[in-house]
Amino acid sequence: MGNWVCIDFGTCNSAAAIEIDGRPKLVSPNNVPFFPTVACVLSRDKIVVCQNAESFKTHYPESFLQEFKLDIANSPDCNGVDYQKVVAEILRYIKGCSEVENNGARLDRVILTIPAIYTEQDSRKDIMRLAALDAGFTTVEFLREPQAAAWHYAYINDSHSAGLSLIYDLGGGTFDPALMDMGEVDNPTFLGCNSGVKCGGQYFDAAVYKKAQKEATDMDKPLVREKRWNDYEACKKLKESLSASPSGTIMLSNDEFFSLNREGLNALIGEKLDLTLSACDSMLKTAHKEWTHINQVLLVGGSTSIPLVSEKLRQHLASHNASEVRIIRSMTGINGEYNHNYAVCLGGIAYIERLLDKQEQPSMAEEQIGILICGNEVCQLKEGVNTFGRSSEQDFSFSDPAMSREHFTIDVSRNSSGHYEYLVTTMSQKKATIINDRLALNLNVPFAPRNIALVDGATIQAGVTRFQFKK
Repeated sequence: MGNWVCIDFGTCNSAAAIEIDGRPKLVSPNNVPFFPTVACVLSRDKIVVCQNAESFKTHYPESFLQEFKLDIANSPDCNGVDYQKVVAEILRYIKGCSEVENNGARLDRVILTIPAIYTEQDSRKDIMRLAALDAGFTTVEFLREPQAAAWHYAYINDSHSAGLSLIYDLGGGTFDPALMDMGEVDNPTFLGCNSGVKCGGQYFDAAVYKKAQKEATDMDKPLVREKRWNDYEACKKLKESLSASPSGTIMLSNDEFFSLNREGLNALIGEKLDLTLSACDSMLKTAHKEWTHINQVLLVGGSTSIPLVSEKLRQHLASHNASEVRIIRSMTGINGEYNHNYAVCLGGIAYIERLLDKQEQPSMAEEQIGILICGNEVCQLKEGVNTFGRSSEQDFSFSDPAMSREHFTIDVSRNSSGHYEYLVTTMSQKKATIINDRLALNLNVPFAPRNIALVDGATIQAGVTRFQFKK
C-alpha cells in the first residue's frame, strides 16, 4: 500500500501508523508511540508542536494550545493564527516522523480518523482536510474512529466473525461509544453512536489537581500559581501511575507531598464513569438492542487503562444479565495483539489494506441508491448529504408546521465493500426525530446531533410527516 499513513488526531495525544512489510506499525518518535496534541504559537510564522512544544508550556502559557480538538471550528486568540494552521503544523510534524519510520520513503496519502458524531456537514472535517493538504498530503480520506478500532480487532482476529461489538472509546476528551455489527468482520457496519459526554483523561486530571489544590489550601500552604502547569502535570502522572500501582505520591510546588490511592481516584471519577454507562444504555436503546445482544465490548483509548472502567462495566453487564459479554482491553490473536491505546490508528491501516484489495477486484454490478417513501411521494436519495425539513432550502422540503426548517439529514456513502451505507443525523434542536416508532433521538441540552444507521424498512417521523426507507 506504500505511501499511506493513518493519523488518529486526539484530544490530548495523537498517534500514527504506517504499513511495513505488510503489517501495521506504530510511528514512535524517539521510541514514544504518540504525539502530544499541543502547540506553542510564538508568532504567525513560528509554531512549535508536539514533543518540541512541551518545554514551552511553562515559559509561554499565553501562547500554548492544548485540548483543542473539538474547538477547531472556532478562532483561538493566539497571535493571529487560526486552528487550521496549527493543525497543519501538527500533521506536518507527524508526516515527517512517519517518513523517517518509513525508511525515508515519502508518505503523501493520509487517512484521518474522526469522531463518529462528525457529519459530512461538520466544518471541522473541512478544516482537517485543508490542514492535511497544507501539511503536504495529496490525498485525504476520513474514517470514523469506532470503525477504525473495529478494523484493528478484525485484523488481529484474522477476519473471524465477531458479531455485535460495543466500542467503548474513552480517551482524553469526550466519551464516544459506538455500536458495530461485525458479523462480516471484513466489513464492520456502523449501527449508531452516542457522543458529547464530557468524560475522559482531561477531566480526571483536573479532578486530581483540584483535590491537591484543596488539600494544600486546607494546610494553609497553597500551591504556587506560577508553577501550576508543573503541578498539573505531576497530578496527571500520579493518575496514570494508579493504573498499575495501588497508591502514589508526588511533590508539589508548595514543597509538600500529595498522596492518592486507587480508591481515592475511584471516588473522584466514579460519577463521571457512570455517565458513560448511561450513554451506552441510550445508544443501545436507540438501536433496538440489549446488552445481552453484545458479543464483546472493545475498550479503546488510554483512559480505559484505569481499572475502575472494567470494574464498572462488569457490574453493569451483570445488572443486565449479560455477564457472558467479553470485555477486551488486551488479547492475542492470529495477527498479533489487540492494542487498546492505539487501536484507532492501527485499524486505519488495516482498513486501507482492505480498501485497496477491494479496488483491485473486478467491479460488482452497480448498486442503486435507496429511497424514502412519504405517502405517494418518493424521495430519491443521492450519494452525499441529503437534507430534509420545512425550509425550501432543503433537498426535500415539506409543508409540515410541526417539522423544523432543517430537521434531519441522511448521509449516503459507500463502505469498503462498495455497498451504500445510510446514516441519519438529527438536526432539529426543538422537535424530535422518531426512528421506528419508538425513540426521540434529539432534544438534548445542550443539543448534540445524534447518528443512527438506517436498515431496509426503517421508518422516520419528523413532525407529523412519516417516511419509510427502502433500499
